[in-house]
Amino acid sequence: MKTIITIIFSLLLVGCPKNEEGGFTSLSKGNLFGNGAEGFKKENLVISSKVEWKSFLSKIDTINKVSETFENAIDFSKEMVVVAVDEVRNTGGFSIEIVEVVKEGDICLIKIKSKGPKPMDMVTTAIIQPYHIVKINKTKKEIKFIEL
Repeated sequence: MKTIITIIFSLLLVGCPKNEEGGFTSLSKGNLFGNGAEGFKKENLVISSKVEWKSFLSKIDTINKVSETFENAIDFSKEMVVVAVDEVRNTGGFSIEIVEVVKEGDICLIKIKSKGPKPMDMVTTAIIQPYHIVKINKTKKEIKFIEL
């Protein structure tokens, strides 16, 4: 009986379809440490061309070479990049994450979740600016950002 349940469970896991329609691939997630010198406010960006991508990389690398670990193989004829940047924070323990991409009708919703430390959490003393960069399939739909 255990064998049958294990086989069925394995088939279910392997057979789960990948969410191609609204899926995304994370390119980088972390913190900027330039005390805001990179020039980003709390903002969300959509990058749809190689020129915009190179400009963004130049800006994000103003203080530290953050982009050295990024995947640069982006086909802008088929894909676009979505960026969520949080505000500059005066302690560690903060993060921002693009958690879901949902395509509904003529709108593409990008759902973003920000987290911060609880009042009694121990955090690092560092000025940070959390960010998350993902790539999605190119779309002509209107892109809207929702903070959860």
